[in-house]
Amino acid sequence: MSKTNESLMQRRMAAVPRGVGQIHPIFADKAENATVTDVEGREFIDFAGGIAVLNTGHLHPKVVAAVQQQLTKLTHTCFQVLAYEPYVELCEKINARVPGDFAKKTLLVTTGSEAVENSI
Repeated sequence: MSKTNESLMQRRMAAVPRGVGQIHPIFADKAENATVTDVEGREFIDFAGGIAVLNTGHLHPKVVAAVQQQLTKLTHTCFQVLAYEPYVELCEKINARVPGDFAKKTLLVTTGSEAVENSI
């Protein structure tokens, strides 16, 4: 089966609920810096950058190097189950940047709902 945007869209419609939005009817195959290439080989400038969370661009060499180094140690563990120092280190760095003369604490989560649940 050839991979086209249309064929993948049909598969998506059959497998993914309508509640998961998709702005553009294209499927990314690869990306580098600010350029994304779709499954049909067309190149696009990525103005969204993962909805503004990818300000280094795709495959930035420093980010790739950091990920490769981390993968030699561990890929993932849930901090609430088994803690790891980089989590604490990042929280300390964030806390140091928050203005004000009071104790600060940081919680790292992946979704807004997690943040709301923990704030309550």
